[in-house]
Amino acid sequence: MRRDPEFYSKLVKLAAPMAIQQLLMSSLFIIDTIIVSSLGDPYIAAVGQANQISLLMWCSFSAIASGGAIFAAQYWGKNQDMAGVRRAFTGSMVFGGLIAFLFFTVAIFFNGPAMHILSKDPVVIALGRSYLQIAGFAYLIQVLSAMLSSILKATANTRIPMIASISSVITNIVLDIIMVYGYLGFPRLEEKGAALATVIASFVDIGIMVLLSRAAQAPVALRRSDFVRLDKVFSRSFFKIVFPILTKDQLWALAMMLYSITFAYMGTAAIAAFTVFSTVGGIVNIFFIAVGSAGGILIGHLLGAAEIETAKNYSWRLLRLMFISGLVLGPLLFFGRNLLLIPFPSLSPEAITYAKQAMLLTSFVIWAKGINFTNLDGILRAGGDTVAAAVIEIGVLWGIGVPLTMVAGMLLHLPFWQVFAMTCLEELIKAILGTHRVSKYKWARRLV
Repeated sequence: MRRDPEFYSKLVKLAAPMAIQQLLMSSLFIIDTIIVSSLGDPYIAAVGQANQISLLMWCSFSAIASGGAIFAAQYWGKNQDMAGVRRAFTGSMVFGGLIAFLFFTVAIFFNGPAMHILSKDPVVIALGRSYLQIAGFAYLIQVLSAMLSSILKATANTRIPMIASISSVITNIVLDIIMVYGYLGFPRLEEKGAALATVIASFVDIGIMVLLSRAAQAPVALRRSDFVRLDKVFSRSFFKIVFPILTKDQLWALAMMLYSITFAYMGTAAIAAFTVFSTVGGIVNIFFIAVGSAGGILIGHLLGAAEIETAKNYSWRLLRLMFISGLVLGPLLFFGRNLLLIPFPSLSPEAITYAKQAMLLTSFVIWAKGINFTNLDGILRAGGDTVAAAVIEIGVLWGIGVPLTMVAGMLLHLPFWQVFAMTCLEELIKAILGTHRVSKYKWARRLV
């Protein structure tokens, strides 16, 4: 492929603010984890398991927001069709609102049964319930941020969500320190403080995003005029695109929950290590998520403008970039695993050993993770090939990853590193299948 400066210029313009936003969110999760882990293994295990509910919800939000972004990106590429963008936003808000209310109900009224599924430790269950009873109120606010942010990014307004995230993250971190430990006259709230900080930060996030969107006269800004009537044809098309993504993301989140349950079954140190690894691993994935998402938006714009051949060319440029980046990041994770765990001195020695093992194994498959982000959540989604992406993701995850991990951990009682290795195997297989699907070009089509 010949050098294409325009490709990298567009990609960086879209990806840079998204990478900064992702870095901020990952930093927040890490600082949250550090603060809570200082209270002991039961606290980090409880918050980690309680957040499996939040993970399920966010996967639903992500699926619906992705569906809206697919349409919004192509409408934007089609001569900046404002009516179409608002139609996509309305569809996202309607479906997202239903999901938010469902998970709010679970967190507030059914947190007991939920935590009993996620843990067998009475202390962890009690702490997790206490966390969910407060954190659940954030769900009703976070749906607004998720849907608005997604449409703004799809229309190339990536700086607004970034600035809102900066403000939200700073708020959350400051309130975490104050409320968890009881500084500045506040009572020591421990896990309740972490949950309350999340709720307040969610209000800050959506408030700033709305103000900046309106000031910039963005295509959508949570105005009354941004909500339009949905006709049956669009609703059917929207559902057809979103349903496979929603199904895939929910089954993915359920699989992550089963992974978590498996490690919880292996002991508090194992689940604490898995929680810490998942949090720290978010930093390593920042580049992949940002570039993969930005690449999907860029390809969506091209498909909406009927530039099919250019979109095909850009897909291979993205995959080449991901592969090379993975080869660079792998050694960094391999040699830097001790450094990445320095912020967690309160973890037990056993938990630290397990977390190091997880990072070592991941360093060998991180290039495949980057390709999978780009294939399944970027290229295939951009053209509406969501069924194929769902089949690849869920087929491998539930056909290989989940059963092997559960058998290794619950039936064979293998060591931690051998159980974790089962979760890495799926990444390699998905990379092969996903790249093959991209090469068929069935995703390279215009939807609007």
